[in-house]
Amino acid sequence: MSDEVIGELRNTVNATRVVSVENDTVVLELSAAGTGQFLGQAVTDFGTHVSTRYLDGTESASAQIVITSESGQGQLVLVGSATGEVGAGGTVTFKGMVTARAPEGPFAELNGKALLGESVVDPDGIAVHHYRRY
Repeated sequence: MSDEVIGELRNTVNATRVVSVENDTVVLELSAAGTGQFLGQAVTDFGTHVSTRYLDGTESASAQIVITSESGQGQLVLVGSATGEVGAGGTVTFKGMVTARAPEGPFAELNGKALLGESVVDPDGIAVHHYRRY
């Protein structure tokens, strides 16, 4: 595992939908979009996250993210899951793993690779994500 951050995304949650409320769990679907860099390339991203929030303050989530180089020369798809917790003031932190898909272009070296992800989402819906090689 490398400590080198190979990707950083900063995005804003632009839509939230309550999928279900049952017993001690709430399932939310969030859509987000933003910008950042991956492997030194300037990128834009958008994604959908489905998060299950438990009464004890923990969460589990799945994500599907599409990242496109601003040059238009490459696309990277990340699919995975994470676990996290709601902290003081409503900030949510997640750690998890995603699988990268990029059969060609500037992100091809990541195709089929697992990446470690760490994310912090503040109460205003601003999310910062860091990705490292596994």
